[in-house]
Amino acid sequence: MALKADLLAFESRYAEADQYYEKALQLNPSNANLWAFKGINLSGGLNRDDEARKAWENAKRLDPVLADALDVKKIEKDEGEEFINPVLCGMPDNIRDKIKQLMQKQKEQLDSCK
Repeated sequence: MALKADLLAFESRYAEADQYYEKALQLNPSNANLWAFKGINLSGGLNRDDEARKAWENAKRLDPVLADALDVKKIEKDEGEEFINPVLCGMPDNIRDKIKQLMQKQKEQLDSCK
């Protein structure tokens, strides 16, 4: 389910990807990586920032190292608050390495499907 969600998101099929992230999370709700990627898909693909923030909060609660990577910054505007995507640049090396490892694992899974 997670791999299918990642593939759909990669193909910019964000709504379909979200459905597969939901199915994967029903099977494994304690997987911080699933919550993180669901948040990225919700925010970057579907512009559903409030839901993305909740997904990132779940990821942060489940994985303290990933929590640093998903430190969602808040910008205050005249109309209220707006949340922006996690910032990957300038983060500590151990956090960047964790994200690289997650991405490498996804690549290996994709390569094994060929």
